[in-house]
Amino acid sequence: PFKDAAMVGMKEGLGIVSFLQGKNFLITGSTGFLAKVLIEKVLRMAPDVGKIYLLIKAKNKEAAIERLKNEVLNAELFSTLRETHGASYQSFMLSKLVPVTGNICDSDIGLQEDSAE
Repeated sequence: PFKDAAMVGMKEGLGIVSFLQGKNFLITGSTGFLAKVLIEKVLRMAPDVGKIYLLIKAKNKEAAIERLKNEVLNAELFSTLRETHGASYQSFMLSKLVPVTGNICDSDIGLQEDSAE
């Protein structure tokens, strides 16, 4: 029922979907509710978006990947994307979402020099 409602006004819309095509961007607070809503909406409506880098507070890259899988990919919010992509859901999501270890409270948001580039 929501798929049809989401498509209303697409032709005469603001052009956000076409603007996002191929674009990469960073989301802070990515394991929080609002960030997950944004991620779901973007990936559902603009699946041709580039990479979405997710700033995740974690001790290392492996811990950030675990948080991404446990707190984002497994969230009930993504059920429509799970249905849409079926068996390829996890690979689709991991091809779009890139966990970046950092902390918004640290200088340079806690990024290592190589990650910042």
